[in-house]
Amino acid sequence: MVALALGAGTVGWYAWRRPAARPFNVVFILADTMRADHLSAYGYHRPTSPNIDRFFLERGILFRAARSQASCTYPSVNSILTSRYPAQFLSQPEKRMGIPEGVPSLAEILQKSGYRTVAVSASPIVRKTFTKYNNFGGFDRGFEQFDESCYWKDARCVNEIFAAQLAGLGEPFFAYLHYMDAHDPYKPPPWYAPQFAQGYDGLDFIKVGNPNPIADAIRTQRQVPEYQQSDLEHLVDLYDDEIRYFDGEFGVLVADLDNRGLLDRTIVVLVADHGEQFLEHGYMKHCFTLFDTDILTPLAWYIPGVTASEVAAPVEHVDILPTLLDYLGIDSSAFGFEGHSARALIEGGGATTRYAFAMQGERRSVTDARYKLRFNGLKKEFYLHDLSADPEEHFDVLADNAADFVRLQSALREWEVKIAPGKSAQELTRLGVEVQERLRALGYLQ
Repeated sequence: MVALALGAGTVGWYAWRRPAARPFNVVFILADTMRADHLSAYGYHRPTSPNIDRFFLERGILFRAARSQASCTYPSVNSILTSRYPAQFLSQPEKRMGIPEGVPSLAEILQKSGYRTVAVSASPIVRKTFTKYNNFGGFDRGFEQFDESCYWKDARCVNEIFAAQLAGLGEPFFAYLHYMDAHDPYKPPPWYAPQFAQGYDGLDFIKVGNPNPIADAIRTQRQVPEYQQSDLEHLVDLYDDEIRYFDGEFGVLVADLDNRGLLDRTIVVLVADHGEQFLEHGYMKHCFTLFDTDILTPLAWYIPGVTASEVAAPVEHVDILPTLLDYLGIDSSAFGFEGHSARALIEGGGATTRYAFAMQGERRSVTDARYKLRFNGLKKEFYLHDLSADPEEHFDVLADNAADFVRLQSALREWEVKIAPGKSAQELTRLGVEVQERLRALGYLQ
């Protein structure tokens, strides 16, 4: 095993008990850009996810209201892997995107607990080495192997590299697998037979699943360009085909774990870093807004020995890491996590009020079991949505719900003070806008 070098400022958070004998392995699957409401497990009208449905609905735990802390890969993945809110990652030296020194990550914690740690990432952001979208890498700390050879490639590549890693990997192991299939361009591999995209005869960039000309026109012209409904429908068809293709490879991955005799002692986690918008709120792609098209993600667990169930209560991505350590028997009290274990929710308890927070650019939001409050820090405007009556978030009901507005506004402000002590709401807005401009300058945002 590769030893982890510790800096002087990081030793303090290595204080935990080792897990019991024969601890679970962990396979952590991140499906980039996969929004929850386009999976049939979440009620979508198309059969996009039969393997995911079968596995998690019959054998796992499906979270119905899991929200990311940002609508962009950076810093959403940072929050997932560290249980820290995005404010911690917005002002790093040299404009770095990786996990800062001194912030314990999932891979480091498990490596110090005796786990073998491997990663396969097809992402241009979640990297060990630099790309034009991430100039410094910085996501590999704690991993013995961090394979980047599937850069922008499809799920089959990720599965094949992971299978090769498994061949020489002892137990317990932690594997982080980052798939890019649902991310644009929406273009399933040539050997996949399309299930939904059929018979489109229109614009060339639409044919190849490229939403960037539309996204760029919205940014530069400040309005949605003219388009045919068939154009948008074809992009959605291709996006759904990408999910269906990934679902097939998910089935291959689970079958391989089962055939190796690993599944009955392996926790499997499936999550997306964020969703994707198709003009539902005047935007295309992601990284802009905090509507549920962008931040309501699939989150599903398979935990050997735990009864299959569904969780309706709101949870956050920062809750994933403390929940995982809870089931692995690793004490997390010394790490300063900002999320909370959802084990009580999984096992039928945890009825207390829970909030989910998010921030992207100048925007922040807080969501409870019914309402979402959005705040635009540049316009100084609030918007309140009743998700039970209006799940698509088309109507602002703030004027008719003063008590809920005051309650959620107070929760949002308390959160801002907690995550960024000493910083004003205006400073958080400025930092968020700077990150947006940095991503745009790198070419990641259109």
